[in-house]
Amino acid sequence: MEKNVQTANWHTAKWGAWGWAETVAKLIGIAAGLAAFEISLSIGPISFGLNIRLAAFIVFVLASAGAIFQLVLRLKQRETISLIFAILNLLGHLGLLFALMHEAFPPALPVIFGGFFIAGQLIKLQFLRATGYTEEGSDSAGMLRFTAVQAGIYLVFAVLAFF
Repeated sequence: MEKNVQTANWHTAKWGAWGWAETVAKLIGIAAGLAAFEISLSIGPISFGLNIRLAAFIVFVLASAGAIFQLVLRLKQRETISLIFAILNLLGHLGLLFALMHEAFPPALPVIFGGFFIAGQLIKLQFLRATGYTEEGSDSAGMLRFTAVQAGIYLVFAVLAFF
């Protein structure tokens, strides 16, 4: 696999077992986010209490900014599978954000989302170590640090969402 995917044409990269394992883990989280959105539609009005759930929402806004960045990056790279995933990823994040705006929303799906995104980031760390993959001029160490920070953000979110 090329270390840095840059091309003017649409293409499909070969991501290997670690890349697909990360994708599957995160797709389970995305499904939880979309389910949370659907369930939240019947909960009632949006309401935030000044509590730990508000803190979870704020941390998740930060995580969701990464989903927006990912979509822009994947459009630039023109890699078909990554772009489809980035769209689903953003929808899952937005769905869960909407659900988190309901103070009465139960914590199970947010915690599932966070747990599978933590797992996905840990798998991604292994993918990065095994392949040396980089993008946008980053070095391997930078990619590893960024991925670890993202895992930490999802961990903080999952803990806050639990309460």
